[in-house]
Amino acid sequence: MVKQQQMSVQDAFAQGMAHYENGRLKQAAGLFSRIIQAAPKFAPAHHVLGLIAFQTGQSEPAIKAVAQAVRLQPENANFLTNFTEVLRSAGQLDQARKAGERAVRLAPGHAAAHSNLGLVYYDLKELDLAQAAQERALALAPDFDRALNNLGSIARDNSNRDLAIKFYQKALRINPVSSETANNLISVLIEAEKVDEAHRAAEMHLKHAPKDAELHRNFGRIFLLQNDLDKAENACRNAIALNPQKAESYVGLSQVLFEKNHPKLALVEADQALRLDPESAAACHQTAIVKAHLGDVETAKALYVKAMELKPDLAASRLALGHLALEQGDFDKARAHFETAAESSDDALSAHIALARLEKITEDSPIFQTLEAALPDVQSMLPQKATAFHYALGDCYEKLKRYDAAFAQFDAGARIKRSMVSYDAADTDRLTDNLIATFNAEMIARLRDASVSSRKPIFVLGMPRSGTTLTESILDAHPEITGAGELNDLQNLFGRLEDGRSNVPLSVRSVSNDILTRRAEDYLRVLDDHAQGDIRVVDKMPANFQLIGLIHGLMPNARIIHISRDPLDICLSCYTRLFERSQLHSYDQIELGRYYNNYVRLMTYWHTALPPGSFHCIRYEDLVDDIESVARGMIDYCGLEWNPSCLEFHSGQRRVRTASVQQVRQRLYKTSKKKWRRFEQHLQPLIETIGDNRITF
Repeated sequence: MVKQQQMSVQDAFAQGMAHYENGRLKQAAGLFSRIIQAAPKFAPAHHVLGLIAFQTGQSEPAIKAVAQAVRLQPENANFLTNFTEVLRSAGQLDQARKAGERAVRLAPGHAAAHSNLGLVYYDLKELDLAQAAQERALALAPDFDRALNNLGSIARDNSNRDLAIKFYQKALRINPVSSETANNLISVLIEAEKVDEAHRAAEMHLKHAPKDAELHRNFGRIFLLQNDLDKAENACRNAIALNPQKAESYVGLSQVLFEKNHPKLALVEADQALRLDPESAAACHQTAIVKAHLGDVETAKALYVKAMELKPDLAASRLALGHLALEQGDFDKARAHFETAAESSDDALSAHIALARLEKITEDSPIFQTLEAALPDVQSMLPQKATAFHYALGDCYEKLKRYDAAFAQFDAGARIKRSMVSYDAADTDRLTDNLIATFNAEMIARLRDASVSSRKPIFVLGMPRSGTTLTESILDAHPEITGAGELNDLQNLFGRLEDGRSNVPLSVRSVSNDILTRRAEDYLRVLDDHAQGDIRVVDKMPANFQLIGLIHGLMPNARIIHISRDPLDICLSCYTRLFERSQLHSYDQIELGRYYNNYVRLMTYWHTALPPGSFHCIRYEDLVDDIESVARGMIDYCGLEWNPSCLEFHSGQRRVRTASVQQVRQRLYKTSKKKWRRFEQHLQPLIETIGDNRITF
C-alpha cells in the first residue's frame, strides 16, 4: 500500500508517528504493519509497532517486534532501552538486565537507559544498584520525573516514607499528570497514615485522570480509613468498572463489604481477587480474614502463611495469626506471633497493643513502657489505631490499679470510636416500642401455627458483657452440646425486607406463615452446619434478648437461657472494651444507659407477656459464687444428663471470638463483681441515665 500511494517509507513512517503521538494507535499500527510488508528491514517500524503492542497489553507481540528492531539495529540505544522495559514488564528479568546493561554501555549519557535498567535492578531486589542507576539518570537529566518517581519507590521499599513522599512530590511538580507517580504518592501517604494529605492528592489528580482505575481504588482506601463506607464502596466499584482485571480493586471492595458486616458478599469479592491474581499477598490476606470470620480457620491460616511467603514484611497477616491463636486458647503461640511482628514490622505499635492483652503488666514491663512512651504521638495516629491504643493503655493502667488514668484512656478511646460510628439511640427506643407492640398474644399464637418442633437450638442471651460467653463455654463443655458463638442469622433471616433493609417487627408482620416456617428451617440448617454431631447447638448472640417472643412462638422446643448481671458492672465492661464491629451503643455513657433501659423494658415485658418457664434466668453473680449449682440447673433445663466436664469449661480448645477470649480460658474469679465502684466517680452520666432501672432478673 505504501508503494501504491507512491509514498516513501520515511513519509509513511512520519504519518504513522503522527497517529501514534496523537493516541490513534489502531491507525498507527496498521500503517506500521504495511511499512514492514513493504520494507521488512525498516527497524523503526518494528520498534514502534512493538511499543503499541506493549501499551495495549500484548506482551508477546511487543517482545517479538522490539527484538526484531534490535536485531536490525543492534547498536541503537533507544531500541535497547525500550526493549529493557518490555522484557522487564514481561518478567524476563535476566534478559532485561542484559539489554539494559548493553544500552548504558552504548550510551552512558542516556538518562532513560539508566532509569530503565534501574527498574530491572529494583525488580531483582538489588536496591543499591537500582538506586545508583536512578541517581545516575537524575544526574544526567535533573528534571527526569520518572527517575524521581523510581527513587521514591526505592525509598518507600527502604521504609523511608518521608523521603519517598519528597521524591514523588518533586516528580509531580515536573509532570503533574503522571498517574503512576500520583498513585504512588497517594499510597505512601496512606501507609504513613497521612490520610487527609492522601485525600487532597487524590482530589488533585482526579482533575487530570477521572477514569484512572487505580486512582478510584485509592479513593476507596481513603474513604475506608475515614470510615465513609458508602463512598468507599462506590469508589471500589468504579475502579472495577474501569478495569475489571485488577485484583486489588476486588480486595478493596471485599474490605468495605466486610466492614459493612456482609462477610459472605465480602468473600465473593476476595475470591475473585484470588482468581485474578493467586500470587497477590493482599488477596490472600483479605480472603483469610473473611474465611476466618466465617469459621474456616484452617484455610484462613494457610492463606495468612501464603501471604507472608509472598510478602515477608506483611505484619497484618502475622498479627492475624496471633489473634487466631488467641481465640483458640494457644496463648504461647499468640505471643510468639505478636513478638515476631513487633521485631520485624514497621508497625510495631500494633503488635505491642496486641501483646498488652497477654502480659501481666507491671510498672517495669517493656510493653507498658512502650505504650506509655507512645502517648504523646497519639494525635498523629489514624483514628482506628488511636482507639485501639487508648484501650490497650487503659487496660495496662487498670492492671496497675491506676484507675483514674485507666478511665481517662478508656474515655479517650470511646470518644474517638463514637466519632467513627453511626448510631442513633432513638432508633433503639423505637425498635423496643415496635417489638413490644408486635409480639403480643395474637402474634405469639400466629407464630405457633408456623412453628418448627426442633429441640436443637439453645439461645444464650442478655446484655453484652453479662456473662454470655462464660455461660456458652459451660454448656459447650457438655459432650452433647456445641457452642456456635454469636450468630447473626436469626436477626438476618427474620429481619429481612424486600428492599434490603432489616427490621424484625415489620418483617414478621408482613410475611406469610409459610415464609416464617421456611426461615425457621433455614436457621436450623445454619445450626446443623455447626452441630458437629451434637444434638444441641448454642447461639449466644446477646442481642437475641430482643427476639425472645419470636423464639418462644416459632421454636417452642428451643431452650432460652437469659443471664443478667449488676447493671453498672455490665455497662462499665461495655464502655471499657473495644468491640470489633458491634455494640455501637457502648461508646457514650448516656447512649449506653439508654440501651440498658431498653433492655430492662423489653425483659420486663417478656416476663409478663410470656407464660412462666418460657425462658430460664440465671445471674452472673450466682454463677461465679456457685458454678456447679447454676450449671446443673442449666443442663437440667436443657433436658440433658449432668456431666462433670461442664465444670472444666476453661480447659476447652474451642474458638472464642468475643471480648471475653482470655477470661473463659481461666478458672472463675470473683474480682469482676462490683468492679464499677473503682470507677464510680467517672460514671455519673451512666448512673443518672439508668436511674431506677438498676435491677437484675
